[in-house]
Amino acid sequence: MCFQEYLQKSNATDASGNMVLSDIGVHLQQKIKSHFREINVHSDVKYIDPTYMLRAVRANASDAILCTVLGQNAVHGAFAGFSGITTGICNTHNVYLPIPEVIKTPRLVDPNSRMWHRCLTSTGQPDFC
Repeated sequence: MCFQEYLQKSNATDASGNMVLSDIGVHLQQKIKSHFREINVHSDVKYIDPTYMLRAVRANASDAILCTVLGQNAVHGAFAGFSGITTGICNTHNVYLPIPEVIKTPRLVDPNSRMWHRCLTSTGQPDFC
């Protein structure tokens, strides 16, 4: 069964009429396990759903405030009639950002930068570099 067939094996739709897709994680886990069996590697493959690993530390008060402000600004933008925008902070000002501009070029993180190391320290993540 190919990837597309696996995702679309159910013809169910949600309340908005969008197709309900199958869990790709389970499919990938099965494919990886079968691949390693074929090359005679006897190791147990563990699949950890990445949605449970969004953060390495608990949200603090600053995170809660930031999320509240971003959410409120998103609602204000929607009520103002904007679409295709996201909210953010630029030079300490709350701004609306057009999504096509935000995703036009990929953002790269320098794994040797000071800011990345600050992020690792604050979240308690290991430095694999």
